[in-house]
Amino acid sequence: QDYFHCLLCTTEREEFLVPIRAIGARAVLDFPDQLDFSVCPVKYSTQKTLMVRNLGNREACYKISTQSPFSVIPTMGTLGIGDTLQVTVEFHPLQTGDHCASLVVHYGTGENTHTSLHGSAVNVHIKLDRNSVTVENTYISLSNQSTLRIHNNSNVTAHFQWKVFATQEEEEQLKQRFCHRLCEQENAQAGNFLEWSRADTTRGERLSLLSHIFQSERAKVQRDPMLFFDDIFTIKPVEGEIWPNSSAEISVVFRPREARVYKHAVYCDVSGRETRMPLRLIGEGLGPQLHFQFEELDIGKVSVISLHRYEAILVNKGPIEGLFSLIPPTTAVGSCFTFLPQRGIIAPDGLQAISISFRTTIPGEFKE
Repeated sequence: QDYFHCLLCTTEREEFLVPIRAIGARAVLDFPDQLDFSVCPVKYSTQKTLMVRNLGNREACYKISTQSPFSVIPTMGTLGIGDTLQVTVEFHPLQTGDHCASLVVHYGTGENTHTSLHGSAVNVHIKLDRNSVTVENTYISLSNQSTLRIHNNSNVTAHFQWKVFATQEEEEQLKQRFCHRLCEQENAQAGNFLEWSRADTTRGERLSLLSHIFQSERAKVQRDPMLFFDDIFTIKPVEGEIWPNSSAEISVVFRPREARVYKHAVYCDVSGRETRMPLRLIGEGLGPQLHFQFEELDIGKVSVISLHRYEAILVNKGPIEGLFSLIPPTTAVGSCFTFLPQRGIIAPDGLQAISISFRTTIPGEFKE
């Protein structure tokens, strides 16, 4: 504690005051005036450790604070006279450019000291070996894969994640929508509960439990890293680390469900790069390869009313089972044909004989 007093001095001619100040014991932590992180990779944690000693003549009760993208550990505590404390200051910039902040030490006696923090964030040399992956044509129910590499030509260990969205802002917007939906569900369930439990003496506890459940669900949404997931394309590994001056092999597995072309965009979020690196995935799904041994059946001249029988062979030339079914004809002459069987499954490299019966009462030439 500090003390202050004024001493009144009186002479024959005048009076004057002599101020007397007594400064109490103080804690003094020897933080530097400034701390420079120099040039660091963006979206990467760089730490500096300070050994801080209490040079004062009383125990230090302190709190330490700073602003993003800087952080500090510990944030509060006590330190005895002459004792030493290890303080870790971290610089984790999410954007390139210069960053400045102040590290403030708040003493229990009311004084504050300031340390100037400075760091510059840059992109490092990390890249994909290509921005598009085209997987070979793949039959439905089968899978195929292709590979690419992430090259880390920097001196830091890079952590990567494959993401659905191009930016962090899009992820946060989706999380906010999910949380808003959960809030609406919570309010609706709470309203319904209050409606039918007016006489329930335990409804306060039940409402508290309901609130806790939805809080847990919202926290789970906020913790979700939003990694890439898709039923058609699979990326392995979906996250990992790449050592300095090395590369990581990434596999893209393609499992089509329909006979069509699939296109998908994914994004590689990697420490050391401010923006996510896009990758386009392309693959085509192929269906069963069913073919008749001939494309045209010439019936020739036949008598009306009489029954005529023919046979066509349906062959599966693909590596997967082929499911077939008859599309009933809608024309007058087409309804005179009967096909058996009308549906079935043909194994790979297998065949199916299709019996064709024809009987008509309509004379004349036709083509179906």
